[in-house]
Amino acid sequence: MTGFKTMMGVSAVALAAFFAGSAAVAGTLENVKARGKLVVGVKNDYVPYGYLNDKGDIVGFEVSLAKYVAKELLGSEDKIELVPVVASNRIEFLTAGRIDAIFATLGVTAERAKVIDFTTEYVSAAGPSVLAAKEATVSKWEELKGKSVCGIQGSYYNKKMTEEFGINLVAFKTQPEAYRALKDNRCIGFVFDDMTLQQKLKEPDWANYKIAVAPYEFQPMAGGLRKGDTEFREAVDKAIAKAEAEGKLIAWETEFGMPHSDYIAARAKAAVAKKN
Repeated sequence: MTGFKTMMGVSAVALAAFFAGSAAVAGTLENVKARGKLVVGVKNDYVPYGYLNDKGDIVGFEVSLAKYVAKELLGSEDKIELVPVVASNRIEFLTAGRIDAIFATLGVTAERAKVIDFTTEYVSAAGPSVLAAKEATVSKWEELKGKSVCGIQGSYYNKKMTEEFGINLVAFKTQPEAYRALKDNRCIGFVFDDMTLQQKLKEPDWANYKIAVAPYEFQPMAGGLRKGDTEFREAVDKAIAKAEAEGKLIAWETEFGMPHSDYIAARAKAAVAKKN
C-alpha cells in the first residue's frame, strides 16, 4: 500500500510538472511582454554571429537579429537580455526556462526538432571544415580516420565525425580551448563551422594555418524555441520576415564582414514580394 501511495504521489508530481510546463510554454509571449524584456541565448565567442567587440559588448549577426526581434515584440531593441551560451548548454537553457529563445548558430536537425521548435530558417551556412597547419597533408574527410581532431562539445556533426569518418574527436567546451589545443599540437586539426574558421584565418596569429578539409554540406540555421510555443513562434517569425523584407540581414552581412549569401538575398526578395 505504501508503494502504491508513493507511486501515486510521484505520478501526481509528474503530472503537475507537466501541466505547469505546458502553461509556461503557452504563455511565453505574454510573459515576455509582462516582464518587459526578451531573454535570448547568444554566442559571445563566435565571429561573426555573436562575439565580444573591443568594448566588451556582445555583437554579431544573430545578436542584431535578436535585438530586432525584441524591438518588434517590445518596442525597443534595448529591452533584451543577452545570455552567453555554448553548443553544449543552449538547448538545456531553453528547455529549463532560463532563456526565451536561442539565436546562437543553431543548425536545424531532425534530432533537435524532437526536443525544441525552430523559427523560420534565416541562414544557410557552410557546415564544418577542418583548420590545420599549412604543412598538413590531409585534404579529405576520409583521411582523418583514426587521427585526433579537436572539436566542440554539442556540435551537431560530432556523431558523423566519429561514426562515419572514424575521427578520434577531442571535444572541448569552448573555442579558445580548442584553438589552444591545436596550437599545442594536441590534435592535427580543429573541426568547426567553416564561417568561423575562415574568420580566424584573417587574424595574424593564424597565418601559418589553412582550411585543410572543405565542408561537405550547407546547414540551415534558425532560432530555437520551446516545444509547442505557437503564439511566440509566430510572433518571432513575423519579426524575422520583416527584418528580411527591410534588407536588414543583408546589411548585417556587410556590417560583420560576412560574404554575401544568395540564400539570404533570395529570402529578402521573397519577403518583399510577400509583403507587397
